[in-house]
Formats: sequence, C-alpha cells, structure tokens
Amino acid sequence: MLEEELHYLLMHAFHCSNREVVARVRKNGLLPGQPKLLEYLHGHDGCTQKQLGEGCALDKSTVTSLLARMEQQGLVYRRTAADDRRVSLVCLTDTGRAQAARVRQGCAEVDALAWDGIPPEERAAFLRTMRDILSNLQNQGGKIVE
Repeated sequence: MLEEELHYLLMHAFHCSNREVVARVRKNGLLPGQPKLLEYLHGHDGCTQKQLGEGCALDKSTVTSLLARMEQQGLVYRRTAADDRRVSLVCLTDTGRAQAARVRQGCAEVDALAWDGIPPEERAAFLRTMRDILSNLQNQGGKIVE
C-alpha cells in the first residue's frame, strides 16, 4: 500500500501543503516559485543567488528567471558584496519584505492546519525524525544503493 511508503507520504504531504500555501498567497499577485524565494529571503536577506537556489532546492536557471521577474515587480534588488565585488547579493525591497511577511503568515496558517490535534511532544519528535531523514537523503550524495 502506498499509504505505508515514506516517499509517497512525503510527496503527498508536500502537494497538500503547497496547494494550501499557494491558495493563501495567490491573491498577492505572486507567480509560482516566488513565495518560496520570498520565504527564504525573509530569513536570509542579502544572500547569494547560489545560496538562494540551494536553500530553495531550485536549479540556477529557475532562480535566474524568477529573480528577473521579481526585480521587475520591485520585490528584490541586487547589490554588490562589500568584501568581494564579483559577488552579487539578493536583497528584499520594502515591498518584497511585506510580501515575504504575508507568505510567512500563509505558511504559518498551513502549518497550524497540519499540526491540528497533534501534541507538542509528538511534533518535536516528528521534526527530529524529519531532519534525520533529510540528512540521510542529503548525505547520500547521489550514491545509488543496490
């Protein structure tokens, strides 16, 4: 049964969560992918494009196209790093910061729905386990286990 398979449950949970987040932020005029970048920038304002892509699990070309549109919308701007003029940092504008706060609020609402009825100690145990699962998958580094 698929309901007993971790990969299926992870995929299905992401789909349900993402659908709820998108429904909450759609009215703000954001395009698909933009909420994820805004949420990351909310906690990592002034990061590099590479860091943004890694933090959001997006490839370079996707981040590039999303950022170009977000710059046109006045959500982000780029500035040169003070310590290395070859490095460009992605920063939120005031408008972007306000949008990021709305995205964070929408995500918090979805998290509250997901956690409904689950005691705090079970939440903490689940989060520890999820971090361990994520670490296991990230540390696999593309190795194929037969």
